Amino acid sequence: MRGVLIGFLLAAAAAAGAALTSAHAFEDSQFCLAIREMTRSAADVGTWHDRVTRNDGIEISCERKLVHFKRHYSVSASALQGPWKERKAQEWEGTTCNRSLWREAIDNGWIISATLTTVTGERLWLSCLPGGRAFHRAIP
Repeated sequence: MRGVLIGFLLAAAAAAGAALTSAHAFEDSQFCLAIREMTRSAADVGTWHDRVTRNDGIEISCERKLVHFKRHYSVSASALQGPWKERKAQEWEGTTCNRSLWREAIDNGWIISATLTTVTGERLWLSCLPGGRAFHRAIP
């Protein structure tokens, strides 16, 4: 079931990306509509992306040009030692910031971000920069 959902999301993202890149200029309203449709059909709040990451929702604000993913990161406190934040930022860069659908939106002023909340209550904010790079900040 999860494999079918992931396949559907990838196909929807590719179709949305193709529709957006076929136009000469990026259209915020078209992008927002495509993302709303894509996330509505996914409706996977509470599902697990992998054995440690649960989807806790998506916030979309067309007026603020924002797509924000909420995730619960369920690992032991001992796993939160060392450079785990940098690893999650690198993972975010590879899975989100480098995808053409998101890169075009970012290059047109959209904020594509995520918040990871750990079992210890620690919160990490991830975001994409123009050019496909990611960065992170701890949320106090």
